Amino acid sequence: MPLTRRALIAGASLLAATAQPAVAGAGRAFGVLSIEESGAGDPLLLIPGLACGAWALDDIARRLAPRFSIHAMTLPGFDGRPPIAAPMIARVAADIAAYVAERRLERPILVGHSLGAFVALRAALLRPEQIGGVVTLDGYPVFPALAGADAEARAAAAKRLAEQFAVGAGDPARFRATLRAFLAARMNDPRRADHFAERAARSDPGATAAYVVEMLSADLRPELARLTAPLLALAATDSYLAGRADENISAFYAGLLADAPKSAVTLLRGSRHFVAVDQPDVVAVAIESFAAGLRLGRA
Repeated sequence: MPLTRRALIAGASLLAATAQPAVAGAGRAFGVLSIEESGAGDPLLLIPGLACGAWALDDIARRLAPRFSIHAMTLPGFDGRPPIAAPMIARVAADIAAYVAERRLERPILVGHSLGAFVALRAALLRPEQIGGVVTLDGYPVFPALAGADAEARAAAAKRLAEQFAVGAGDPARFRATLRAFLAARMNDPRRADHFAERAARSDPGATAAYVVEMLSADLRPELARLTAPLLALAATDSYLAGRADENISAFYAGLLADAPKSAVTLLRGSRHFVAVDQPDVVAVAIESFAAGLRLGRA
């Protein structure tokens, strides 16, 4: 269902806090991850999408740091970090689960965008009992355009899309231009797309392509029954299913999550794929409302 005006009003106190910047934390390495900490309160892990560093979710971190202890992650191969050998997503997910255990984070909420949402689901499925909740930002257990495809078709499509990024290896200008086109089609504000492309161009083209292959080839739907934590999917109406009626969009995404025992879909109208960039206030309120429901046992 769409996020209501009532929910926005209920989040007014949260948004008033955005005038206060997040408390900057020093980045630290944990396994293959780079993690920046800020804020104080219940633990919230932020996992950005393709070719992006922790900075891609800064708008959300600033809004939520007054209420949450933020752990903003950058994945290997992105934002100047060295890549790792395949399979990358499995190793990243394992290190997120290990980080939660080692830091003794009490039932954290995992918030991931796109690729980061897929990673969040993988991590939550590794140790379901340790995770308090999962919020996906226009990210799903299977790539929406390939939801009806078999494994062979998904792998072929993944390879075709990955080639767009792989050609940037050794050609920084071409890689930056590819990222600019990719981002401009997925954000409302072209100026933000330019800014993101400049920073995302620090990522490794080969690693970027490899993540695409791993994610688009996979399908986590058969595993969702093991996800004991509540799951909230924030779905952009102007993204994968742009032009369809709201009820059809909701039904489609609910179908992708049907095997998750506790899942819900909230539509974000007027947002493209980068929902946290297009509508950070709305996303922050949705996360805060979800967390409040967890605390009250209603999520």
